[in-house]
Amino acid sequence: MPGRRKEIKRHLTEQELDEAIDEAQSNGEPYLVRRLMCLKDLYAGDTLAEAADRAGVDTSTVGDWSDAWNEAGVDGLRPEFDGGPKPKLTPSEETRFKQLLREGEPWTYAQIQELLAEEFDVEYSKGHLRRKLEEYGMSYGKPRPTEYRRPDDAEEQLSESLDEAVESIQEENDETATDSSGQDDRDLAPDGGEVTVGFLDETYPKPTDIYHRVWSFGTPEIPVTIDRFDANTFGFYALNGESAVAIKDRSRADEICEFIRTIRTKNPAGPIILVLDQYSSHIANDVKELADELGIELVYLPPKSPDLNPIEKLIGKLKYELSRVFVTEESAFQTRICEIFEQLADRLSFAESWMERFLDITSLQKSR
Repeated sequence: MPGRRKEIKRHLTEQELDEAIDEAQSNGEPYLVRRLMCLKDLYAGDTLAEAADRAGVDTSTVGDWSDAWNEAGVDGLRPEFDGGPKPKLTPSEETRFKQLLREGEPWTYAQIQELLAEEFDVEYSKGHLRRKLEEYGMSYGKPRPTEYRRPDDAEEQLSESLDEAVESIQEENDETATDSSGQDDRDLAPDGGEVTVGFLDETYPKPTDIYHRVWSFGTPEIPVTIDRFDANTFGFYALNGESAVAIKDRSRADEICEFIRTIRTKNPAGPIILVLDQYSSHIANDVKELADELGIELVYLPPKSPDLNPIEKLIGKLKYELSRVFVTEESAFQTRICEIFEQLADRLSFAESWMERFLDITSLQKSR
């Protein structure tokens, strides 16, 4: 293993070093034994990296041990605590600790305590550990469930699909610019406007859904209606164009086509990149053909990847806000759905992380 060698002072002969190791074992000093064994490897010509690999620690830790040995011999390697786990990590160990946390996340408290004990001989109280983890920028919360069939490279797949959509738009614009007739046969052709990017999905809110929490001395009650309301909601969340929302009877291909026409009507200028999942009606040939006629590039999400569609976050907030609404009529419920969706769709916060990961490919500017 390649690596840097460090000059080690020969405070002891090799035989004396072996005797020091035996004495530390007899005295019940496992930490000192470990460090002296590491020094023995350095005596034998190991690089810092090789000795670290044998000791099961990082190279910087071996560097610290060798510095301590060079300065004070055996006493320099003796832990500065009286039995039990040492009180804290050294700066180099803390760097290694954060690296291990990042590589192995997510963690439970018990798993992190075990990591500290096994790798660094350190024990922190739960409160102190929580403060340390927060200082590192970690957060404690419920894991977001992910579908086990979701592709490992889902983000890469989406990025490639977006790249292909942009290339298709560029090629279409080039062809239109060089068309000697000056004609374009699209229903609503790009006219030099910027590319609009948006997301499509459907949801079915219910008047009985309750998502918010309240303070109460007893069991809180909120009046709801148990009537079944038709509220199959189609939403288009636009990043740099006009969003759209509509209530449809079903989510069949013909309803999807109708809603796509609505999207184009509200965004008449320029190409549109429409991100959506692979629901059966979304991938219907009629939908694909109409999108092509209207100058809309359909970008399908990888399977089982709703987290890559920002409109999912908007829908979650929509349902939360609707749970605070009491209505007794279907028409009033549908009206509130559309009103709240339109208010929420004016926020970019639902797509901030998505834009950071994917939006650089289009160089779009927000135009609300």
